[in-house]
This record gives sequence, C-alpha cells and structure tokens, in this order.
Amino acid sequence: MNAETARQCLTDIGYSPEKAARLAELMGENRLTEAKQQLRCLRCDLMEELHVCQRRVDQLDWLIRETEKANTAK
Repeated sequence: MNAETARQCLTDIGYSPEKAARLAELMGENRLTEAKQQLRCLRCDLMEELHVCQRRVDQLDWLIRETEKANTAK
C-alpha cells in the first residue's frame, strides 16, 4: 500500500489530516514498526469509543424496556 492511500484511508475514518499525513509519512519512509504501533493505538481508541457507545445503547434499551413495562401495567 502506498502512503497516499494510507493517508486517505485514515482521513476517511476521521483521523485528523495532520496525524494522517504524519502516519503516511512514516509508512512512506518504511518505518513500518512505528506506523503499526500508531495504527494499533488508533484502533484501541476507536474500540473504546465503540464500547462507550454500546453502553449508551444498552442504557437506552433498558429505558425502552422499562417504559414498555410501565405502559403495559396500566
């Protein structure tokens, strides 16, 4: 994969243009160990965001169930 493709991919997923360019630069310089480490960190950050959103959805599901219970108890 070339550095420009990597930069575009990172930008598309919401990575800042500056950070995407820096990471693409690392890849272009064949500093793949550093690039891979940064990609793994980005993945961890995104997974944490996903888990936070999942907890919010779980809470909303609970509220929906409780509302349905209250509605059927009338």
